[in-house]
Amino acid sequence: MSADRRVAAFLTLAGEELGAAKMLAGGAPRQAAYYVQQAAEKAARALLTAAGIPFGTGHNLGLMASALPAGHPLKQRVAGLDRHSGAATLYRYPSPVGRLPPPPDVATVKADIADAEAFLAEVRAYLGTALGSDRHQGGESSEP
Repeated sequence: MSADRRVAAFLTLAGEELGAAKMLAGGAPRQAAYYVQQAAEKAARALLTAAGIPFGTGHNLGLMASALPAGHPLKQRVAGLDRHSGAATLYRYPSPVGRLPPPPDVATVKADIADAEAFLAEVRAYLGTALGSDRHQGGESSEP
């Protein structure tokens, strides 16, 4: 898969995950928080891929930010989203003694969704400008 197609695929998934977060926010805020984290992660992975920086399968947005070059214009933005990194696993599994974490507040989840949406828009704008291609807007490329 070309880097351009992979970037577009990450952006598509980020958009879909934000849609899932919106649908779940009122009735299943734990799951919504997970999808907010996943959307931010996929958008950050799009940035890393576009920059030619390999990044394993980890979910830590802070580490993703630190992998971006020092002068990258969205490096600090990604670092600021690190507060969501824990949601990759926190709400998906009970503790060793079977306890569930309390669900996040619905208003907080909705604010986080709005922030992740804004971040995705920033990533799309940056990639469209930095790479000079509207193929990075999260849609399908016409390339095979």
